[in-house]
Amino acid sequence: MKKIKIEIPKYDLKSGILNIRITEEKGDSSTVSVDYKTLLPFAISVNPEVRDFFFVTCSVYGIDRFVNRKQHSVDGWSRELHISLPVSEVKIWNNVRCDLEELFSFLTGDYWQIDFYKSDFINPDFELPIDFKEKFKQVNLFSGGLDSLIGAVDFLSTHPKNKILLASHYDPQMKGPLTDQNVLLDKLKAKYTGLFDNVPSVKVTLSQTTTRRETTFRSRSILFIGIALLISEGKKINKIIVPENGSVSLNYPLSSSRRTSCSTRTTHSFVLDKTNLVLTKLNIVSNISNPYEFMTKGEMVDNCNDLEFLKQIIGFSNSCGKRGHRAHWKDLNASHCGFCMPCIYRQASLINQKDPTTYGNTINSLIPFNTKKSQDVGTCLDFLKKDITKDDIKTELIVNGVKNINKLNKYVDVVCRTRDELSKWISKNGNSYIKTKAGL
Repeated sequence: MKKIKIEIPKYDLKSGILNIRITEEKGDSSTVSVDYKTLLPFAISVNPEVRDFFFVTCSVYGIDRFVNRKQHSVDGWSRELHISLPVSEVKIWNNVRCDLEELFSFLTGDYWQIDFYKSDFINPDFELPIDFKEKFKQVNLFSGGLDSLIGAVDFLSTHPKNKILLASHYDPQMKGPLTDQNVLLDKLKAKYTGLFDNVPSVKVTLSQTTTRRETTFRSRSILFIGIALLISEGKKINKIIVPENGSVSLNYPLSSSRRTSCSTRTTHSFVLDKTNLVLTKLNIVSNISNPYEFMTKGEMVDNCNDLEFLKQIIGFSNSCGKRGHRAHWKDLNASHCGFCMPCIYRQASLINQKDPTTYGNTINSLIPFNTKKSQDVGTCLDFLKKDITKDDIKTELIVNGVKNINKLNKYVDVVCRTRDELSKWISKNGNSYIKTKAGL
C-alpha cells in the first residue's frame, strides 16, 4: 500500500499559483499546481468545506497522476492508496470519509483509504471581478467536447432571459482541450452575445514529480466538479450541470474484461449521486445533475434546440480519447483518431448529420483487431454481435455500479438504443468483413 501525505496548500501571491505538495513515505514527491488566482474571487465567499472539497479534488487528481499503475498496481490495474488529507474541520470530514473512499475507488478503480488532519490554510482576500457580479441561472461544465457544447447551446437557445456561467479545466500535459474550449467560446459569443460568461479555464497540473507520471486521467471529472462547485457556491448559484450522453455516462462494459480497468466512470450515476450525498452531508447546497442521462449521443445531437447552429460548429469540438497518440494514424493532420470508443460514439451520433470531423483512421483500415490501437473497434463489433437480452443488460448495469433501481429500466433502454445507433453506423460505413464481425 502506498502511504501518501498531502501537505497543506500554499498560495504564492506573486504568481497566483496554489501548490499542493504530495509526499510518499519512501521519499518520492510531486507538486500539483493550480491557477488559483482565477478562482480566488469565488473562493473568498464560500464556507471552508467548499474550499476543502476543491483542494481534495485537486489532490486526488494529483495522486492519480503521481502513482504509476504499472509499477504499483496489485492486480495489473488497481493501486492501494492510503492518503492523509488536510481539512479545516477533521470532525466534519470524518462524517464523509467512507463515502469519499467509495467514490474515489469507483471512479479510479483503486483501493482508497483516507485520513484527515487539521489544516491552517487561510484564503487570500480577493474581490469578485465586475464581470461575475451578475446573477446566473446555473454553472455548466464546458470541456471542449461535443456533449458539453450541446449542453451550452441547448440552454442558450432557449433561455434568452437567463445567463449561465461556463466552467472549464485544462492540463497542459493533455494537448488540445484549452484550444478547443477557446475556439468554441468564440463561436458561442458571436451567436449568443451577452447570454453567458465563462470563468477562464483553470489550469491544474502535476508540475513536478520525482517519479514517472501515470498517463490515465480517471479522476479528471471529480476535479472538474470541484472547480464548478467553488464557482457555484461563490456565486450562490447552487445548480451545476454536467452535460453527458447516457451511453458514455453508463459506459456499459463492451466485454467482461472492461467492467473495471477499461471502463471510465466520469459521469456515471453512482459518481454523481455519491458526490451529491457527500455535499449534502457537508451542508453544501449546490446540486450536480446530468439532464442527458437517458439520451444517447445521437439523440443529444438530433434533438439539440439549435441544431442548425450546432452543425456549423460541430467540427470545432473534440471527442477523441487518443488525440495525443498519432503514430498509427493514416491522416496525421486529423483532429480525431477515429478508432477509440469516444470517436466511435461520436461518428455513430452524427449519422443523421453531415460530419465535418476529420478522422485519422476508418473502421475499415484497422483489420486485424488484435492490436492495441484497434482493440476498441474489435470489442465493439463483438459486443454488437452478441445476443443480449434486456435482463442481461439489467444485470450488467447493476454489476457495473448502478444503484438507483428506479432508473434501471430507462438505463437499459439507453443501452439498447446505443446498440442500435452503433449498428446503423457500421451498416452504413463498414465493409462486408466489418459488418459480418458485427453480426449485421
